Amino acid sequence: MPADQAARRRDQRLAQARRLTLCVAGGAAAASLGLGTAFSHALPGHRAAAAAAQPASAPPRHGRPAGASQASGQPTSGPASPLQQPQQPPAATAAPPQTTSGGS
Repeated sequence: MPADQAARRRDQRLAQARRLTLCVAGGAAAASLGLGTAFSHALPGHRAAAAAAQPASAPPRHGRPAGASQASGQPTSGPASPLQQPQQPPAATAAPPQTTSGGS
């Protein structure tokens, strides 16, 4: 009968759509889990990630040769900070800060 063939074909297509939907949802869940795991290890301020990101042959950032003396008065102990002072100070503003009060 034609109705039985149509129903069988419909059921097969629905089963294919379910399998495809499960594969897409499983892939999305796996990708989400993988990205979440990858980003959980790259925390801001994490020293290992910052050190791994710099190439091994990069010159030191402080601009002083490795054998130079510490005549500048900077302490020699403690880890170097990854933050640097800005090259120029922030510009001074002439206008006072704008304040707003609560509305009515």
